[in-house]
Amino acid sequence: MKGKFKFLLVAALAACSVLSAQTALEDEEYSYVTMDLQGVLDLTMTTSPQVDFSFKTIQDYQNGIIKFNAVQLEVDATVAWDLYVYAAADLWTQVESFSTNGAANLPPEILMISSSVDNTGVDGAAIEVGPALQSLRGTTNAGIVAGAPAAATQFLAGNLGTVEAGVATDAEAPGTASGNPSTHKFRMNYALYPGVPATFNNHGEMYAGAALDLSLLAGNTPDYAQAGYYYMEVVYSLVEDL
Repeated sequence: MKGKFKFLLVAALAACSVLSAQTALEDEEYSYVTMDLQGVLDLTMTTSPQVDFSFKTIQDYQNGIIKFNAVQLEVDATVAWDLYVYAAADLWTQVESFSTNGAANLPPEILMISSSVDNTGVDGAAIEVGPALQSLRGTTNAGIVAGAPAAATQFLAGNLGTVEAGVATDAEAPGTASGNPSTHKFRMNYALYPGVPATFNNHGEMYAGAALDLSLLAGNTPDYAQAGYYYMEVVYSLVEDL
């Protein structure tokens, strides 16, 4: 009898346990988390966009004028990037003529440029801009088509091509200008050396022997620049590693 009672007690307790498990209340909600990492490329010019050259004396013409830190650029990027430069046209635009002598066909190559950052790009096919002055290339000589660079384009950082045999990349790394001033901040120098008369004879010294038309005043008669007021647009283009 006692054994039967114990069996009934155990069975009753088991039934209570099952009933308790079956009647427990429970509810759940779910939070779905997403992350959208957009690539960011910011190019900031911290100086005035207009750089003025005024040649008023024989000394100005003979010695030329150099504008140190004429343009300062800062790059903030979350992706690998390239930075290149070119003139937006193949000739300066003459706004006003001050003389009937000379001619106005002045190509961009008369403007010399240099950068505070020595480009570490490794693609020998493209032109790397660094601390030495060199002629700024116009749209055609730079190989620019629809804003896209080519082997003849001048790169301030990175280069043409994402990967080359034996190297990791032809790009600058992501980072901020404030955190990477030696690679993400650029101080550009501009220089013009007219000479007397204004023939800009030293313009192509960086491209001696290159397959580039360096005839600055081609088609002009006479072969020196006309006194006047000119302007030209210089384009700095920051792109994700090409």
